[in-house]
Amino acid sequence: MIMHLNINKNIEEQIENLTIRLLEMVNLYCWNDISENLVYILSDISKVESENFFIQRRNRNKLNKKKRPKSFNEAISDLEEIYDSIYDINLYVYKSEKHQTIIDIRYFLKSDLGSEFDKTIANNPPMLHCKITLPPYRKNDKSKFDINWELGGFRYNWNMFWWKTVYRYNRLTYSIVKHRINS
Repeated sequence: MIMHLNINKNIEEQIENLTIRLLEMVNLYCWNDISENLVYILSDISKVESENFFIQRRNRNKLNKKKRPKSFNEAISDLEEIYDSIYDINLYVYKSEKHQTIIDIRYFLKSDLGSEFDKTIANNPPMLHCKITLPPYRKNDKSKFDINWELGGFRYNWNMFWWKTVYRYNRLTYSIVKHRINS
């Protein structure tokens, strides 16, 4: 799920509005009770590379576990220092606990796009988005899920086990039916 915001306001107000929209999305699509005690971490999107989503998620979690969550004002101060060089800002819920919610402010720098884009994006303000990563095992648009699914745990492993089992069964069944039709 993605929500966009690109209004010419100061970065503090933009991130505050984006955070509100993100939490509205979480309340709509996730069953977790979200703490209003918000703290933030900042992540450079280009620092997490991988050949697929599952390994990328694992690598991002390893990096994020080492980070010290910051207050809203500290995060804004850090963002203001690099604001002019940011191409894209994405807000995600990294972790929701009973007493605090950690918001991951992921940014992508203009310099990571390559020199062919320099002229077209040099003076553009950052694009702003808030997103929720959907688990692969989600059954339909109406089923709510755990916002912490990306962190792993028993529930995640159980759901992934059943999702993979059903996926493999369907793939096997499809290939058998296809083989019979072609024979």
